[in-house]
Amino acid sequence: MLPAQTMKTTIALLNPGHQLMHDLRPVAAARAITLESAPAGVDVVAWLATLQPALVLVDLSNEAAQLLPRMTAVKTSPATRKLRLVALGTDPSALAQAERAGCDASELLENNTDFSAILDQQLPALPDQRELVRQSALPLPELARRGVEEFNAGQYFEQHESFEHCWRAEPGPVRALYQAILQIGVAYHQIVRGNYNGARKMFLRSQQYLAILPDVCQTIDVARLHADAAAAFAELNQVGETNIARFNRRLLTGVHYAN
Repeated sequence: MLPAQTMKTTIALLNPGHQLMHDLRPVAAARAITLESAPAGVDVVAWLATLQPALVLVDLSNEAAQLLPRMTAVKTSPATRKLRLVALGTDPSALAQAERAGCDASELLENNTDFSAILDQQLPALPDQRELVRQSALPLPELARRGVEEFNAGQYFEQHESFEHCWRAEPGPVRALYQAILQIGVAYHQIVRGNYNGARKMFLRSQQYLAILPDVCQTIDVARLHADAAAAFAELNQVGETNIARFNRRLLTGVHYAN
């Protein structure tokens, strides 16, 4: 079974104005696309890393200058830089600034803009999942099994080395499994070391790999791994940087095989 993210299309909206929402909603509804607007004051990198949308649209109709640092942050963070970021607006100079800030593309909005055509142009093609499905049904390689043993023994540095070799040696899409486990293990390692920012960054980076994996991959229970990592990330955010010593380490659970 493929993950939910591959079965639906989500578009993230940064700073969406009323007019954009009015024009975009019917087009999205006709295509069964989910629109998600960034909450006010949100850490946009963390929000997008967790959401893993197919496309990010930035409305430059107001406060364009204030959005530039956020766009740069999205396109420079390892957790979100692969996301496609497209600026929309009526001012060509603002659109040019957005592209210099890191946007992958921009669209000039005019009267009667065809948003369906914009989505046709800007939505990335869905990846071919057949090879991932095929590889997911294969046994877990021996080196990866050793990495799981190291992870479950709390040997987070050692598991990093094992899974590093695994993903570098694997050219296929299943390498995302090894990258996801590696980065969650490093996040746990940073928690043990008391490094709040390091742990948070690694949790966020792992999301792009977890998002494309099926619930079970090479006998690993990915759905449970994702849920366990989410619980640990929530605890990390709750205790905060100054109280990381109070983190409930019982949430540093192991990697499980599917029944």
